[in-house]
Amino acid sequence: MPKRVLILVIIILLLGNFNLVFANDEIGKIKEAIVTTKDKAELGQLYMKLGNYYVSNNKLQEAADAYIQALSLARETFTAEERIKIAIHLSWAGKFGESIEELRRVLSENPKNLTAQINLARTLSWSGELDKAIEEADKVLKESPENKDALLIKANVLSWKRNLRAAIPLYKKILDKEEDFDARLGFTYALLWGGKRKEARSNVQLLHPQYPYQENELQKLRDAINNATQPNVEIRYSYFKDSDDNRLNRYSLGYGFWADNWKVDLKYRHTEADDDIRDEKSEELSLNAYSRFTEYFGIGGGIGVNNSGRGDSSTFPTGNMRADVTVFNATIGANIVRDVLTDTAELIDNGIIITNTGFYITRDLNSRISLYGGYNYKDYSDGNSANDWQSSVRCLVYSKPSVSIGYRFRYLNYSRQSRGGYFDPEDFISHQLFGSVYFEKGRLYGSFEPYFGYESFERYNNLENDFFAGGSGLLGYKIKERVSLEINGEGGNYAVESTAGYTYYLAGLRILYFF
Repeated sequence: MPKRVLILVIIILLLGNFNLVFANDEIGKIKEAIVTTKDKAELGQLYMKLGNYYVSNNKLQEAADAYIQALSLARETFTAEERIKIAIHLSWAGKFGESIEELRRVLSENPKNLTAQINLARTLSWSGELDKAIEEADKVLKESPENKDALLIKANVLSWKRNLRAAIPLYKKILDKEEDFDARLGFTYALLWGGKRKEARSNVQLLHPQYPYQENELQKLRDAINNATQPNVEIRYSYFKDSDDNRLNRYSLGYGFWADNWKVDLKYRHTEADDDIRDEKSEELSLNAYSRFTEYFGIGGGIGVNNSGRGDSSTFPTGNMRADVTVFNATIGANIVRDVLTDTAELIDNGIIITNTGFYITRDLNSRISLYGGYNYKDYSDGNSANDWQSSVRCLVYSKPSVSIGYRFRYLNYSRQSRGGYFDPEDFISHQLFGSVYFEKGRLYGSFEPYFGYESFERYNNLENDFFAGGSGLLGYKIKERVSLEINGEGGNYAVESTAGYTYYLAGLRILYFF
């Protein structure tokens, strides 16, 4: 290293340490003054100053605590600009409720304050209040139609809601006037979510970060594109056991890749199943593909083959077709699947084929409430059939981590009891309450969904009425950027959750590698 460069590095390090010592010394002096000061207005100013020092040292949580104290002691002594600045820093620290409350206070005093209105819209969007964020952004746009911040907030919210038809023109409107990192970032995500992976990749080349947070956002985008478009290998294992002594070991190996705008998956699955009197195996090979031709329409399908049994094995063709379309914030889909029942040794031994034809619709009423309705007609090779109706409502309670609660209804009716080894009730009705949690923290991520409810049905001329409970969970860890390890489990006594209809548990392992 040249001598001049070495001297410059030493000076920079010394200055950095000096600034840190100076800042800590100033913080110490402010804290001492806080202890001895009795006047509320003066205390408020000291806490404000303390918060500013914490922000300059990137200690956002400590800054938020100081700012909240400042506002509670002497809100009236701060200017509107100072209170807006405090609210912005509170939002950076994840104190969305406190930030929103303060911004609303400022607006109640001056409804024409566009800076407060813009930051209220932005904070509402970060907190998950997507519809309210759009309302606030529209108020700004009514007064200032070309306001870039309001346009960007609205575009981002629409994109998060997957209303890409409305979001993309707003991004283009911003970018047509000037290049903007945040607008280009949101536009690229919208292209990716709309299935235009080539266009998304080309837009990444136009992103030139200037600040540390932009470097982080660009890396997240690259990871998202890689996860969505790079070839991957998936290895799975699961163990299943139920109260009727059905046991199952299942192994699978999958390879996924992109062919133009088609996502293609090739999968091999090997199943070993046994009970007290049987020991069976099943092997399946399948090829599936799916593509979104536009932001609103997708189509896919697949073919496969199943070979089941030991010694007297039989081979069956399998396959599926599906399509979906998004209109008016709703997604409508249809599918038809032909498959072989292989979840227990008895089912493998019987060689029962099911053809399942289904239709569904999902719709977001707003940013927190979503609805689902679906119907499936199931036709079995042993002469049985069933009508299966399901509906649910889900409400987002909290955004980060994602916490939801909901209700599910199901009606399932078979034409007869075939004694084929699968659960085939008449007039099955269930009411279910559930919760779900999803979190990400660094390389760790996970989800958990507990449920409980009440079910009634008739089978073999016996009327059953029972409470049920169960749940599922997953915990994953990104070992490296391209390698993830997951463990998962589920279990319960909900009769239709397992094919055979018994109390069960399942434990599994998954390794995912992106090229």
